[in-house]
Amino acid sequence: MKKIFPFFLVIVLNSCTNNVEIESLKYSSKDLAPLNDSSKNLYYDDAAFIEYEQLLKDSVKKYEQIKLNENNIQSYYEDLIYIYSNCFKISNSFFEYAKSLHSPGAITLYQILVFVDTSKNWTVNWRNGIKNTGVIEIDSIINNYNLDINYMEQADSTYWFEIKSQIPINYFALIEEFKKTNEFITVEPVGLIGGRSNISLENQYNSRNYRYNYGWGDCPSGCINYHYWIVKLKDKEIELIEEGGDSLN
Repeated sequence: MKKIFPFFLVIVLNSCTNNVEIESLKYSSKDLAPLNDSSKNLYYDDAAFIEYEQLLKDSVKKYEQIKLNENNIQSYYEDLIYIYSNCFKISNSFFEYAKSLHSPGAITLYQILVFVDTSKNWTVNWRNGIKNTGVIEIDSIINNYNLDINYMEQADSTYWFEIKSQIPINYFALIEEFKKTNEFITVEPVGLIGGRSNISLENQYNSRNYRYNYGWGDCPSGCINYHYWIVKLKDKEIELIEEGGDSLN
């Protein structure tokens, strides 16, 4: 038994170091579709959403820091582009779904909705495409963050405006700034209904582990099925460390 036990221990330890089934890779760089500008923009938005999610972990910055860290966004963006460019090295299924794995929720980083009482005289300018309202607190926010105003419609005694940003921002903090002016009935994020695919960052210490979720099946109601891949990236070395969820078949 003394001779058998060490060998058995080695088997157990080795089996715990890799929970991904080894498969024969059938794709190469020749099968990889090149990224156009539109696809690159999607990855930039994915990176911005990752930075936004990291910011939300700070209970203070969540409501105070409007601008996202551009250096962090660029770093995540470069990671995502690198992972896509090497997706044929990760797994066959990841390669086949890689181009469709994005975070549509990033749209919420570019716009919010505000509702204003029709009795507010300054709304005349916004309804006529003029940013300046004459209300110092509002104009300061608009100018500081280079925001655009889009008049949507009137519902009874309320005007409805869409406020858009040219760069991704932390909308939680932006909403708080508008609320402080006491000029709005309500200020809301632009929400997305249901479930969707997305990319998130699970770890960024010794390595960055990116989780790619693919959702399908009645996603407007929340997605019935999900499959995921967790890709470890360290010093330009890529490794699939986990894959699971519902069967893609």
